Amino acid sequence: MSLNNSPVDLRHIPDPPGIATARTLPAAWYADPAFHEHERRRVFRGGWVCAGVTDELPAPGSWTARTVGGVPLLIVRDRDGIVRAFQNVCRHRAAPLCDEGATGSGSLIRCPYHAWLYRHDGSLAKAQGVGHPVGFDVADYSLKPVAIAQWRRFVFTNVADPDATLELGPLAAAVDACPIESMEPTISESNERAFNWKVLLENYSENYHTPFVHPEIDTSSSEDYPMVSSGPVLYAWDRHLRPGADDDERIRSTLLPGEPGWERLFAAGTERPYDVGSYLTVWPNLMVNLFPDAMLAMWMEPVDAVTTRVERRMYLAPGRSDTQRAAIVDAHRLVHDQDIDICVAVQRSHSAGLDADGVLATFEERGVHFVHERLRAALA
Repeated sequence: MSLNNSPVDLRHIPDPPGIATARTLPAAWYADPAFHEHERRRVFRGGWVCAGVTDELPAPGSWTARTVGGVPLLIVRDRDGIVRAFQNVCRHRAAPLCDEGATGSGSLIRCPYHAWLYRHDGSLAKAQGVGHPVGFDVADYSLKPVAIAQWRRFVFTNVADPDATLELGPLAAAVDACPIESMEPTISESNERAFNWKVLLENYSENYHTPFVHPEIDTSSSEDYPMVSSGPVLYAWDRHLRPGADDDERIRSTLLPGEPGWERLFAAGTERPYDVGSYLTVWPNLMVNLFPDAMLAMWMEPVDAVTTRVERRMYLAPGRSDTQRAAIVDAHRLVHDQDIDICVAVQRSHSAGLDADGVLATFEERGVHFVHERLRAALA
């Protein structure tokens, strides 16, 4: 699936710098507990990380707890609908204000340990029974804030900088026309998987394996899988090698994501699952499949060096028949299960300390190179 072998003059996308000499990462980077802790601090606690979907944010006047990058967070929506995030720790003796996955509601957030009370904006309202510690002022004991932002149907947090601004760049804007918000929730799953988080991210960020792992959806004889990246986003799509008279085929074959006309793809007709697909890797932990009739999203929370919690959500466009919905769900289920199986197998090699000492395919594995370069930059 090389551009040079294409029978038409497809638009050239230059090789990313360094890919011709790139090598695979050491096995220890996927299995060593000490390296994992260092990586988690620099990657998952060093910038923006996907923390979930907007559908699962608390209702007005409510809060919930979740862990992101190993950091317990409290996400609060006040009665005016403003969403804030804080470290999930009371400023008195470090008790969690809410259990993981639980929800609470009311005018004040009450610590279950000594009943300190916090407002929805994180400020301390009352420290009952504290007496008169020297220099104590309730204004100095607000909950520690965490930056939180929303992009489309996704929630991001940043524990490193409470004043940070989420900037995903032009490739995220290239999917503005995809009707994500009107799609209906269909699947919600959370599973702990026996592999390092990077194994799944690398697998998602390339199509090299598709003919061999997913023969049911293989289109390598008619399509290739170009990739472009900007900032934290890698964008791949299904591109026809021999575009016919169909306008949508010509758009996919001659334009780059976000160029005028690209938006038409999100209203294109689809004949099968994994047709007219856009695939976004958002560093470090979000993976999104976008189609005119469906969206599949996955995000990850590293549990330890060799275990990852994978959150998976599927949304379908309204108006699909039960037969159509079942076909889409079944196709995505098969592909996901196949990916999980190969990722678990790859992790066995990493856990055994077997270094592949491999090269990267200069066209097919541009996405893997993107993942490795973002990782190296975070660790530098």
